[in-house]
Amino acid sequence: MTLLAGRYRLLSQLGQGGMGTVWRAMDELLRQEVAIKEVRLPSDLDEASRAELAERTLREARAAATLRSHPSIVTVHDVVLDDGRPWIIMELVRGRSLDRVVRDDGPLPPHRVAEIGMQMLDALAAAHASGILHRDVKPANVLLTDDGRVLLTDFGIATIAGDTGLTQTGMLTGSPGYIAPERLRGEADGPLADLWSLGATLFTAVEGGPPFPRPNEAAVLAAVLMQEPAPFRLAGPLAPVLAAILEKDPARRCSPDEVAGWLRALSRGETTNVPTSPRTRTVPGSRPRRRRRVQVVIGALLAVVLVVAAGVVVVPYLFPNVIRVLGVMLAPRVSYTYSPRPTFGFSPEATPVISRDFEACDLLTSAQTRSLFGGSMKRQFLTDAACSWSSADASTLSIMAYRLPSASAANLTHDQMVEYMKDEPKRNEKTKIRTGPKVGDEAFSYTRQVPGWPWRLYETKISFRLSNVSVSITVRARRSGFGTADRAAELVAAALNKYR
Repeated sequence: MTLLAGRYRLLSQLGQGGMGTVWRAMDELLRQEVAIKEVRLPSDLDEASRAELAERTLREARAAATLRSHPSIVTVHDVVLDDGRPWIIMELVRGRSLDRVVRDDGPLPPHRVAEIGMQMLDALAAAHASGILHRDVKPANVLLTDDGRVLLTDFGIATIAGDTGLTQTGMLTGSPGYIAPERLRGEADGPLADLWSLGATLFTAVEGGPPFPRPNEAAVLAAVLMQEPAPFRLAGPLAPVLAAILEKDPARRCSPDEVAGWLRALSRGETTNVPTSPRTRTVPGSRPRRRRRVQVVIGALLAVVLVVAAGVVVVPYLFPNVIRVLGVMLAPRVSYTYSPRPTFGFSPEATPVISRDFEACDLLTSAQTRSLFGGSMKRQFLTDAACSWSSADASTLSIMAYRLPSASAANLTHDQMVEYMKDEPKRNEKTKIRTGPKVGDEAFSYTRQVPGWPWRLYETKISFRLSNVSVSITVRARRSGFGTADRAAELVAAALNKYR
């Protein structure tokens, strides 16, 4: 049996997918079973590209490990490089994936799918607030455990696998039928792309099959770009919600906070004001025969330029802009008319006032971190929205700052974080929680002693919202109390104000 990194003994293979193999393994140090994903690097990359992709996979997996405390996200314990390949060590989940449940048991009732969607939406909101895009939300990555939990898996791994920023290789990866249209068109993606993928996943759960069933992957991709989803048969009151999520234009797509309200109501059996009529399509001045011909052409072109292997789509570097060109040139000239969206009393979304991009590492200077901790701190870039600093005495500071589309979306993310933080005293009895400090538009925080250290180490966490930006700051230091974290939050808020 293979011993990985001198610690993890591989026992048996649990599954295999397009981007790697999952193993059941034993942590010989802690004597507990874990799951390990061996990330498969594309064989056609040169050494420099393989090294860069491996390093970026490690960096994103480390960032994903910051989500370990979320109840609906599979915990990432460790990440190692062995023989030049990344291996991700995760909790071992006893249960079945959503796609396996649908295959074995058939479609799920709408209210159950709404419950699953709520937990997945909560997990995605936490990830987005930490600057992590999943980019591979699909039924196979949703786990239903034997004890009733719903978990989203493959964070970090999927982010790198689908990183369109890898322009040197020109790769666009994901699972056909679950990749958002804007990603296929080569446009900048974000949380709304993950939301679309979640909608396609929930469609599969409630209808028993994907929204764009086609005989091959190229035809699936063409359908995602240009055609309607399959008709709703079993979704019932969930149908108009899924229709709103699967809007092809992200500018017209519903927002995550709208979806959260709809799913919450449906999970409680509250169907009042939820429209049940399906969306309709008008095609002004269209010529059906020509449209059919265009669909055949785009399907043929996609078949030529797309290499599909093991269920993962890869656009070769020879055609880095082909999807963008096809998406723009052959976009359907139709308009979609939806029945009115369900309303639950939400106020209109505020216009974002922080409109410029920023990196979390730029929100504090070296002089400021030195002043906060009384010594030199080593900075570590994680993602554009995540950064950490550390010192020799085990003091650490981490910042997650994510700019969301609207203030209401940031407010939803902040509220979800606060709800989780309020339960910290249940997990650690000596935790002190409070509303505050007086920073941003709203803030909440806690402080506690970190157990298991040979010396006293304290952790203080602050979550605050500044307009459409959700911020999380975590300080670990030898000094107790809120002081250091409060000063860090003030400095971060001042830095963010410069991006208005």
